[in-house]
Amino acid sequence: MDSQIDKLEKWVKSVDEKLDNHLVHLTAEITEIKTNMDWIKYFFFLVSTISITAIVGSIFALILK
Repeated sequence: MDSQIDKLEKWVKSVDEKLDNHLVHLTAEITEIKTNMDWIKYFFFLVSTISITAIVGSIFALILK
């Protein structure tokens, strides 16, 4: 009976270690995704700024004609 309990305890420890290692990998992946999202935000900020500038410029061109 004791050997079965020992086997079960070893199995539980191995599962805990795998879960801990998995959490480290998930944290690293989430950090990488967050970094990639920053680049996407900068890109859309640039595109929206250029679009707004073009709209304002065309409105001024229509007003001044």
